[in-house]
Amino acid sequence: MAKLSPSKSVAGSTLSMRKRAQRQDAEGYKRLTIALSSRAVEVVEGVKSKHGLSSREAALNAILERIGDDMILRQEFLAVST
Repeated sequence: MAKLSPSKSVAGSTLSMRKRAQRQDAEGYKRLTIALSSRAVEVVEGVKSKHGLSSREAALNAILERIGDDMILRQEFLAVST
């Protein structure tokens, strides 16, 4: 990765993204890269649109947090079956 020389300025959007990442790190968020199927993207986009969320990331967080809070969804996805 290229390093910035002291004489080069950093774009405002870059500084904004760095601040956001620092804030999320402080809040305990973990960053990861995942590949989603086209069907999964459709579902995430639907949730994003329906709930007026700002990003796919926000939609995925909403879905996954709901699984932890909803007894039926928790049983469906997190229960151990034999």
